[in-house]
Amino acid sequence: MERLNSIKVYPLTLVEAPSGFGKTTALRHFFDSQVSGTAQIIWHTFPSEQPGASWKAFCELIGLFDPDSAQRLTAAGPPDEDTLPEIERIFRKLRCPEETYLVLDDLAAWKLPNAGAFLTALSGHSGEALHVVAAAQFLSDKVRSFLVENNCFLILRESVLAFYAEDIDAYYRQAGISLTATQLEEVMRITEGWVMALYLQLLSFIESGRFEDVGGIQNMIRNALWNRLSAFEREFLTMVSIFPRFSLAQATALSGKSAEETEQLLREKRVFVHFDRETRRFYLHTLFKNFLTEQFELLPEEKKKAIYLTGGDLAEKAGDRVNTLRFYYLSGEWERLLSLPLTSFEIADVVDEHTKPMILDIMENTPFEIKRKHPSAMVPLAFTLFFLHENQKLLALKEEIQQVIGQSDLPETQKNALSGEMELLLSFLEYNRIDGMSARHRRALELLNGPATLISVKSTWTFGSPSVLYMFYREIGKLDHELAQMDDCMPVYYALTGGHGSGAEFIMRAEAHLMRGEPIEAEILCHKAMFTADSKRQNSIYQCGLFLLARIAILQGDEAMLQNALAVLMERSRQNTEDLCRYTLDLACGFLYLMLERRDEISPWLAEGEINDKRLVIMTQPFAHIIYGRILLERREYQKLLGVSEFGLGLSSIFPNLLTQIYINLYRAQAFDAMGKRPQALKALNSALDTALPDGILLPFAENYEGIKRLLPDGDCDSKATEKIAAFSRTLAKGLAAFVRKELTPREKEILELLKSDLTNKQIGERMHLSPNTIRNFISGMLEKCGLASREQLKELQREK
Repeated sequence: MERLNSIKVYPLTLVEAPSGFGKTTALRHFFDSQVSGTAQIIWHTFPSEQPGASWKAFCELIGLFDPDSAQRLTAAGPPDEDTLPEIERIFRKLRCPEETYLVLDDLAAWKLPNAGAFLTALSGHSGEALHVVAAAQFLSDKVRSFLVENNCFLILRESVLAFYAEDIDAYYRQAGISLTATQLEEVMRITEGWVMALYLQLLSFIESGRFEDVGGIQNMIRNALWNRLSAFEREFLTMVSIFPRFSLAQATALSGKSAEETEQLLREKRVFVHFDRETRRFYLHTLFKNFLTEQFELLPEEKKKAIYLTGGDLAEKAGDRVNTLRFYYLSGEWERLLSLPLTSFEIADVVDEHTKPMILDIMENTPFEIKRKHPSAMVPLAFTLFFLHENQKLLALKEEIQQVIGQSDLPETQKNALSGEMELLLSFLEYNRIDGMSARHRRALELLNGPATLISVKSTWTFGSPSVLYMFYREIGKLDHELAQMDDCMPVYYALTGGHGSGAEFIMRAEAHLMRGEPIEAEILCHKAMFTADSKRQNSIYQCGLFLLARIAILQGDEAMLQNALAVLMERSRQNTEDLCRYTLDLACGFLYLMLERRDEISPWLAEGEINDKRLVIMTQPFAHIIYGRILLERREYQKLLGVSEFGLGLSSIFPNLLTQIYINLYRAQAFDAMGKRPQALKALNSALDTALPDGILLPFAENYEGIKRLLPDGDCDSKATEKIAAFSRTLAKGLAAFVRKELTPREKEILELLKSDLTNKQIGERMHLSPNTIRNFISGMLEKCGLASREQLKELQREK
């Protein structure tokens, strides 16, 4: 208790010790006996679940004392290399005026890959009266390498919780056992002061008058506890062990006894069975759960399946969709699973890489006759294949699903409805062919004769792209035709989905106007699109509108319009926390910051070209190459640009994205020209011209004019088009001139704040997760920008402000 009192003065305390050292028990006693009754104590025990669910729970905890920071954290997304800098900035502005203790128990269950960096960031929070306590089992060396113990961060290790000889003697005396010096030495040697082991040895000593000195903790549990339980208790505990957490009602159903008797049974095992006051659920101590899992695996297969089946029934009754599906699957009673009233949304919520084998197994190996009895489950399950990027599997199963529906005993109207839902699902496989998608939509609407249930109007329409034109401009010389197709197809899709994607056709046409050098028409239509999108709460479309307004503002040199568009774009991004849209803001701002010469504000992952499936779906990755290619060009990394751009061009040909191809070829032309390879430069330029000019696309050439103007006279471009490009570039240059920056960027201002605290480059780098060299480069740029000679002058400038 003396050591734990330090919790009251540190912003963050980590209590790190292996399972069974009594972390939770000690902390519970500390808060019950040592902390003021007026203090707010928020206790959360992390269950074993998806990291995203744990992040949501963490944000909700923060929301109990700082709702605004909680909203910002939710928008930032779970901690990873991309989001940690933003999360740390939010922590530094955290508000907590009243004495509050936030306990993060069993932190290891969160499975954070960067727990060390996260805890270090959290220790820098600015909540005046907030004290965070994290309890975790031993952390890996990688995690530990990020832990920085300082005046904000205290680490209490197992030595604080270990029992010494005098502690063991006193503990055993309280249990009525007086040990001799030899016995005390023996139990000390066997347990090394580990309280769980001491407890088990105490049970053994009471029973047999001796200590168990064979095997590890599992053997101790067997000899000191398991072998002394009745057959009924063993069976009951083995059954509840399949649940990560269970309610008293579920335990009562499994025990067959009254609720009072069942609760008493669980309370008697309180060392091994815990009760979470927050969720009002029981859970097993990790060591005991591991032991019971081994016992469960020893049961006959039929017995295990029977327990899983009972567990599935109890989980379904409790609305626990994850365990309902898991238990029914493991019971072998797949028909029970297929008979559930599943919806696409519910299944999509529980699908991840861990459940993927289960879904594939059910879809591929359930007998046709069983599927035929439950056709309504087929479309939601098929929808999961799309989410799992198993499109080939979906196509392979398409015919069978249609046969299942056709040969089912459902009334014709219900068969049509299921077929309509399937048509809508298959339309996604036609992306980004507007006519192909629309044909599926029309067929679906005809079959359904009303709205579908497959698509949620709340879900993103853009796959995370900040541009609709980028998504659907796919054929040279056919942009006007594609715009007309969008006008024709979207009303059908709206009728089918209740307005999902509203405003998309207006945004696409507005973007085409801007690309053709018609900003006034673009802005008028953009406002119409945004109003339409907002009327149906289509935030992803609204974000595309804001990105377009920002580009129009740059062209017109309208600083107020740009700042407003950026501010609202950031706010709307905080509201849209879908994984598909997690990086939309980075893409939009990355493009805009390049235009505004604010390269240091581009997200690090984008600046380093870390474009992959983890961040972006395949449909959106080519847009990132538009930004990364320009970054490489400006860094004069020409060979790297030419290599990476080959990959980008290949990627943009999967679902043809002509805008990506235009931009990349413009970058390649400039790179070849800089390397003295004019024929290759002209070939790349002509490729861009041949793609863009038939549709009147001019803006990419204006944005790259300085790098291509010497090549244009020899390119496949007549004098009229060349003059249009030159005139457009002059308009753009005039607009950009209004944004010549003398102000420091937000990141530079952040470094300046840390400089004021007399931190070294290394210390600043640790705070911001950047290298000392990067900090040095930032400071050099700031000195040049401000016309100063030393960091001392820079610090003085900040003090004057």
